[in-house]
Amino acid sequence: MSDVITLTLRAPVARRLEVEGIAPNALATLDESDIARLPVWDGPHTVPLGDVFQVRGGRSDRVRVSGDLSMIDAVGAGMTAGELQVEGSVGRYAGTRMAGGVLRVAGDAGYGAGLEMTGGLLDIAGNAGDRLGAGRLAAARGMAGGEIVVRGNAGAEIGATMRRGTVVVAGDAGPRAGLGMIAGNVIVLGRAGEDAGRFNKRGTIAVFGRVSVPSTYRFACTYCPPHIAVTVAHLRTHRRLVIADDEPTARFRRYSGDMAELGRGEILARGEEP
Repeated sequence: MSDVITLTLRAPVARRLEVEGIAPNALATLDESDIARLPVWDGPHTVPLGDVFQVRGGRSDRVRVSGDLSMIDAVGAGMTAGELQVEGSVGRYAGTRMAGGVLRVAGDAGYGAGLEMTGGLLDIAGNAGDRLGAGRLAAARGMAGGEIVVRGNAGAEIGATMRRGTVVVAGDAGPRAGLGMIAGNVIVLGRAGEDAGRFNKRGTIAVFGRVSVPSTYRFACTYCPPHIAVTVAHLRTHRRLVIADDEPTARFRRYSGDMAELGRGEILARGEEP
C-alpha cells in the first residue's frame, strides 16, 4: 500500500481523451499494475491508462496527477471519497456526478466542472468554463449538493438548474448565473454578467460586485444577511479566500424573483447600483 498514488502524464495530449476511471475510490483497492491497465477512452476506442500516464503506487485513496490535462475530460468523475490533486489544468466535466471526497485543481477547469455534483468539495485554483455546477443541457436538475470554489473567474450559466449546494466564484462570473435555479446558493465575489437569476425558483444569488438585476425581480429591502456572514467566515477560515474585512457586516439590496417563476428566489446585490 502506498500513501499516495502518483500519475504523471507521459507526453502532451493532442486530442481529447476521457479518463473517468481516475477517481480515488476506484483506485483504492487496485495495485500499480491494475491501475495501469484501466481504460482511457480515445474516441470510440480505449488505450491502457499506463500508456498515457506513468503510474507509481497503489491501494490508496489519495491520488496526485501531474501534467497539463486540459485535453483530458472527466477527471474525478463520479468520485465518492478520497482526495484527488491535479497539478495543472483539466478538461471538460471535471468532478461531474461527484458525490464525496475532495478534488483540487491547481490550474483551470473546462466546460461543465462539477456538473450534476451531489457532494464533496471541488476546489479550482484558476478559472472555470461555462455551466459550472450546472445540469446537462435540457436536464431538469443540476448540482444537488456539495461545494464548489473557483478562485479565478467563471463562464456562463454557473449553477444552472441547481437543486442544492453552494457555488463560490472569487472573481467574476459570466452571463446567466443561476439560470433556472431550483434552490441552492451561488456566490460571486466579483461581478456577475447579464441576466443573472433568470427563471430562478427558490435559489439565492449573492453578488459582491456589480450585477444588473432583471426586470422580473422586485426590490424587497436592504439588510445584512446573516447567512452571508456565516459563509464569508467559512470561506476565510476553511477555504482561505481573501475577503475584505467589512464584508461580514455588509449591507445587501435584496430583490425577490423571478416573478416569471415561483418568485421565491433572491438576488442579493452588494456592489454599487448600475
